[in-house]
Amino acid sequence: MWTGLALLATASPPLTWWIDAIFATIFLLWFVQWNVLHSDSGLGKSRFGSLVILVLLLVALSGSELLHRRMPVIRGVRSNHLVIVGDSISAGVGRVATPWPVLFQQQVDVQARNLSQPGAGVGEATAMASSVTSQDSVVLIEIGGNDLLAGVSSTEFSRNLDRLLSRLAVPGRTLVMFELPLLPNKIGYGRAQRHLSIRYGVFLIPKHYLTNVLGGPDATTDGLHLSDMGARRMASLVEHALCDVLVCKENGLRHS
Repeated sequence: MWTGLALLATASPPLTWWIDAIFATIFLLWFVQWNVLHSDSGLGKSRFGSLVILVLLLVALSGSELLHRRMPVIRGVRSNHLVIVGDSISAGVGRVATPWPVLFQQQVDVQARNLSQPGAGVGEATAMASSVTSQDSVVLIEIGGNDLLAGVSSTEFSRNLDRLLSRLAVPGRTLVMFELPLLPNKIGYGRAQRHLSIRYGVFLIPKHYLTNVLGGPDATTDGLHLSDMGARRMASLVEHALCDVLVCKENGLRHS
């Protein structure tokens, strides 16, 4: 039971606070009734009821999170170029490896205008948004990792992300954002991303796609920044996600 609870916590599902409160209340009720109170205390029906509610709640929450693990079907006006707003994962660091937007452009023959900057957080990304023009109809947002590492509060992160998306979200533009891998004490980041993605009509790429890239063999040079192998995987992931809204060449990886 405690192992299962620990796994739930480390999975860091960005549920709203009231759902967390309900789950904690039901769990504690079940725990007390089944492990503290004696079986002859006349609470047999209540014990069974708390068990049923806990199981149903676990199934419902798991099913809800499973829906967030699927790659969304991204639809919008097709464009012959992509704009990337991101940090060092997209910008690259020095000359260690070719940035994935360069590889993406070579693979699918679609121009990738990379506005990303090493070390950038969501606050700095707002300045990048000023370089996005009315002709840029597909924008990919890969930002927030540096905010996590720097300990920026979820409130400030949410405020900066709201400001960024409000500048980028215009009629006819398709916005796609990478969901951030989370630690249990940073669930507020995930809540902000999901809430604001609904408000501004942003497609979210589930976080396990990014972690699969970063966690793959020889994918990074230091545990975070992409190697050539990691950059190729990232380019393939973006192609898989976005080629329905980009004019990709027919012999791109998606079609091979």
